[in-house]
Amino acid sequence: MNPRALIRSTTVVIAMIAIFTVLSELFAPVKGFFALFGHHWIGKSVLALVLLAVLYLLFSRSDQDIAENTVWWLIATVVLSGLAIAGFYTLHFI
Repeated sequence: MNPRALIRSTTVVIAMIAIFTVLSELFAPVKGFFALFGHHWIGKSVLALVLLAVLYLLFSRSDQDIAENTVWWLIATVVLSGLAIAGFYTLHFI
């Protein structure tokens, strides 16, 4: 397993889930697309798994060494995505 590819893939997927979450609340067709799998959260989960696998395969061609900056990018993405979703729901429902 290539840890650097896994970290990069996870970073992109986390950002995409945050973007899809906000978009699905703003635009009904986006939420409807994800609901094709049943519930819209299941649709996002399926898309996340597929995206993670595809990105891992693409990134697995890179070096396997974990660079410190890739871990910091992952941490920053988690924090910023969480803040974006929390901020959106806070502002959207006030």
